[in-house]
Amino acid sequence: MFRNFIFVAILAIQSTINAQHNISTLDEEKNIYEKISNVPLKIVNRDDVRKFELLYKEKPVILALVFTQCSGICNPFLIQLKNSLQFIKTDKNYQILVLSFDSRDNLESMSKLAKRFELDNAINWKFAITDSIQALNNSVGFSPLWDSIRKQFDHEALLVGINQEGYIAKKLIGVRSHYDLELMIRSINHIYTPSYKLPAKNSLFSCFNYDPLTGKNTPGTGLLIIVLPAFITAIIILFVALISRTKRLSS
Repeated sequence: MFRNFIFVAILAIQSTINAQHNISTLDEEKNIYEKISNVPLKIVNRDDVRKFELLYKEKPVILALVFTQCSGICNPFLIQLKNSLQFIKTDKNYQILVLSFDSRDNLESMSKLAKRFELDNAINWKFAITDSIQALNNSVGFSPLWDSIRKQFDHEALLVGINQEGYIAKKLIGVRSHYDLELMIRSINHIYTPSYKLPAKNSLFSCFNYDPLTGKNTPGTGLLIIVLPAFITAIIILFVALISRTKRLSS
């Protein structure tokens, strides 16, 4: 009986973990269709400071947020991004902006980063810094955490797709395939991609409810229906196990 309880409890925990994973994927929907902050950019190999809007009005932008002293995800993130884009054959416009979110970085360190990946002469790639990084982070829903012990930021590998009107069309978290990048390029060029479900009256039992006015998701009835039976079963088995144990001790 106790073994059965352990098994069901594990299933309940797994259901909770899966639910938390689904919640974490919602980070890709945060700030979608909101406008990127029009921060001033200092771009490698350019003497002037230009507003972000001058960049995205020229052509849509894929924004990659990194820092040069990163000992974690940043390097494999940029390597994968560079390699994946080589497999994409498209006539759609886009440019990649690699922007540091670390105030310790400067144009020299970003220039060295570009050379390290042999992207210093790549036409579609730009490396930059900004003095208003917090405003930009807020506008895309990016929240890196400083670890004072390791002297590193804990952060997600984040790509942000921005169309020519300056609106966030798509976000990708983690190292992604060229297929996901193709969808992002389509999105920032106003080509429909079935990525975000529109709210409907028949979505009573959906796991999450999307509010188009606030751009937020809240847990729905479906999530409760998925998780609740496992917890109820675990509680019942625990109750039965405790009664059986009490009877054995009293006999």
